[in-house]
Amino acid sequence: MHRILLAGNPNCGKSTLFNRLTGLRQKTGNFHGVTVEKAEGKILSEDKTLSIMDLPGAYSLGGESEDKQVTTKVLLSRKTTDRILFVLDGVAVERGLQFLMQIAGLKAPTLVVVTMRDALEKKGLSLDLKELRKAFGIDFRFVNPRTGEGVSELKEILFEDSAYRIPEYSFAWDQKREKLVGSILNRLKSPDPNSLRFVVENSLKELSGEKLLTGIPGLSFLPKEARTLVQTLFEKSGLVFSYSDELVQKSFWIKKLLSKSLSGKEVKGEHLLNFADRILLHPVWGLVGFLGIMALVFQMLFAWSEIPMDWIEKQVGAFAEFAGGFFPHGPIRSLIQEGAIGGVGAVLVFIPQISLLFFFIGIMEESGYIARASFVMDRFMGKFGLSGKSFIPLLSSAACAVPAIMGTRTIENKADRITTILVSPLITCSARYPVYILVIGTVFSQKPVFGILQTKALALFGLFLLGMIASMTAAFVFKKTFFLSEPSYFLMELPRYHFPSPKILFMVVYKKIKTFLLNAGKIILSISVLLWFLANYPRLDESKTSGLEPAQAKSLQISESYAGYMGKAMEPILKPIGFGWKMGIGLITSFAAREVMVSTLSIIYGVQGEDSDQEDLRTALKNDKDPETGKPIWNLASALSLLVFFAFACQCMSTLAVVKRETNSLFWPFFLFGYMTLLAYISSFLVYHIVKAIGWT
Repeated sequence: MHRILLAGNPNCGKSTLFNRLTGLRQKTGNFHGVTVEKAEGKILSEDKTLSIMDLPGAYSLGGESEDKQVTTKVLLSRKTTDRILFVLDGVAVERGLQFLMQIAGLKAPTLVVVTMRDALEKKGLSLDLKELRKAFGIDFRFVNPRTGEGVSELKEILFEDSAYRIPEYSFAWDQKREKLVGSILNRLKSPDPNSLRFVVENSLKELSGEKLLTGIPGLSFLPKEARTLVQTLFEKSGLVFSYSDELVQKSFWIKKLLSKSLSGKEVKGEHLLNFADRILLHPVWGLVGFLGIMALVFQMLFAWSEIPMDWIEKQVGAFAEFAGGFFPHGPIRSLIQEGAIGGVGAVLVFIPQISLLFFFIGIMEESGYIARASFVMDRFMGKFGLSGKSFIPLLSSAACAVPAIMGTRTIENKADRITTILVSPLITCSARYPVYILVIGTVFSQKPVFGILQTKALALFGLFLLGMIASMTAAFVFKKTFFLSEPSYFLMELPRYHFPSPKILFMVVYKKIKTFLLNAGKIILSISVLLWFLANYPRLDESKTSGLEPAQAKSLQISESYAGYMGKAMEPILKPIGFGWKMGIGLITSFAAREVMVSTLSIIYGVQGEDSDQEDLRTALKNDKDPETGKPIWNLASALSLLVFFAFACQCMSTLAVVKRETNSLFWPFFLFGYMTLLAYISSFLVYHIVKAIGWT
């Protein structure tokens, strides 16, 4: 059957409707640029199947950013059997109709659905779809993707070819220019005059001195003979074609249409929201508010997660003891308890805090606050050579750098986009949090600051700020050296405030935690088992361990194992930054996934092994002593050094892979890994020796 192309403005409800129709879980959010690449799915009804493609939101055909180019390319190269389902935001009808008029000029079978009817009615306005149907000659229908109202009926008619109609509307220039366009079309005699008209009009704008938007077919798209004909007739006419003339005429036509179809008197009852915007968008209080919100988030990460974390830790320990009971004392039992359950369980303990992080980010996205934060940060980021367009990808890195880097497709300026890609991994991502929380919980005290904020929460907030400051500083350096360019503009529409949907928030957290668990089940389990082997072989003779305490025997076994040899080989490089050979092993394994560092230390320290008495990892770290000095290995200097190293080092293969894909170059991932590793080592060296010099060890 036919394929449906789902098009519309950004943040109009396209992806939510796509999810309703297909049952998929495409990411949605109350801000511009959520969908940055096309997503495909199937609509099922009894024995029928339809393909549907969710295109990135756009305001017109053409654009400099990669997501807009995807939309333009798909719409202009569509098959004759394709159908367009256009999503029109009921509260922003005028803006949406501008895009619809362009699509109508393509003369493709089209159906329009109007969303945000409830928001329109809250404003005291109503939209008469009869006038819109009459003006465009196509069908308009109300749907509410958030609640599902009207979606079932829409799903049924999407299979019917009669639901889609060729738009009757076509933009006409004034009499002289329309006559020139008509004479050119008659001379060229194309089997598809509508598509040809689109190309000819753009060619005439190009000849008039206009710069065509990227992706729009113009003069070069025509064969040589046709190009010569168009140039000749244009020069003889002496006429000028411009975007501004077309836009003005279309705007008048739309305003005239809306005067007939839009009725009611707007209700001004949003005083509280307007007051909130005056605070959140203020150049000073808005920035203070953003920092305050993030500090509160980190405070709640610790305050609300302690009980569930303790419960998970106990359950993992009990399961390790239970599973180990089926095997006799020996390598197999050790493998099950330490390698599999201990390695994976050490990371699973942090699920409550990771869940809370995703939950709070989801609230900020759904409510519409993210867009406001990017508006506030635009002035601040401008001092470092970036615009507010880079803020949303950078803040998205707080969850994961991979989708954040993909989100840079909304940035038109290539220099800004590459710069944002290179600095995004410096933002603290969720994979770093297990390491941060483990180290902070080991070294920092439980004493609250000012009687309210936990020291651990402030340390975690400080690491978040460190990532932001480092990314801005790196961006400033790159923009002043490699990527010298004119400052880019920042133009955005603030989304309406929405009360976050509990269902959407649940799905956001569920998807992220599912990915986290799959990662733990695959990468972490595999590395944990491999690391257990490296830490337990070759086996020492019993004569070497006889007479030693179990913990001492285990420590000796690990130090003389393959893993021990690897760590000790790295020790000369790591000692200047305060790392022992055990940390060195963690740095190697964490390159596959940063959170593997926790499971690595769990195995190296033998936590949840058969002889550990369920000693937790933090206690094991605190009790670890340097054999030469007898002092604790994990002190404030070494802990801060490790935190700074993890804050700056690019230990993530997935990030490097997506940088290669997005830049289509091997140079940038190698450059990214190189500069971040160098930055991490130098920063850790300085921190370690400064803290030692002060005496905070």
